[in-house]
Amino acid sequence: MKVDQKTMAAHRAAMLTQASKLFRQRGIDSVPVTEITSAAGLTHGAFYGHFSSKTALAAETCRYSLERGAENWRRKAAEAERRGEDPIAAIIDYYLSPAARDSRESSCALASLGHEASRNPDLNPAMAAGIEALAQVLRELIARRRPKDPPSAHANAALAALAAMSGGLSLARLLVGEPERSADALKAAATLAKQAANQGI
Repeated sequence: MKVDQKTMAAHRAAMLTQASKLFRQRGIDSVPVTEITSAAGLTHGAFYGHFSSKTALAAETCRYSLERGAENWRRKAAEAERRGEDPIAAIIDYYLSPAARDSRESSCALASLGHEASRNPDLNPAMAAGIEALAQVLRELIARRRPKDPPSAHANAALAALAAMSGGLSLARLLVGEPERSADALKAAATLAKQAANQGI
């Protein structure tokens, strides 16, 4: 029986959502396609109606996860502004929270999958597009805060903040066996990210 376009779109979204969670939790290589389709409530055969390979799914998942993350950052920033709070600090503190450190499946794909994706040239373009989506959110907020600075300064500050954030989250996870050191890594990274956003590099 032929599946209509709306149902096809829903199936694709379900696979991307489940792949995003599972890949971030355990890594791309550790998750078989059958587990993804099962989690999405689909048969294994349905997979090939949407993706030519697991690598193709992984690439789209990386971009999907990071672009969803960027949308979430925009919501966090808007909520902070409504409360009269610093939107950049709100994003950074959310990203570098103990909850984000301890919940790989729901935190940033850059920290969870970046090291793995960097070894696979087939994933690099998708990751780069997703990173640009995250950086764009920071760049816009920094430009509003520092309107006299040139666009290049906004872009560099956004990348510096993002590097501090993703690196700090990764480091905190590596130090999770030493709770105080792990917490210190989160705090130090947040301080560096806020400095980059507020003062530039």
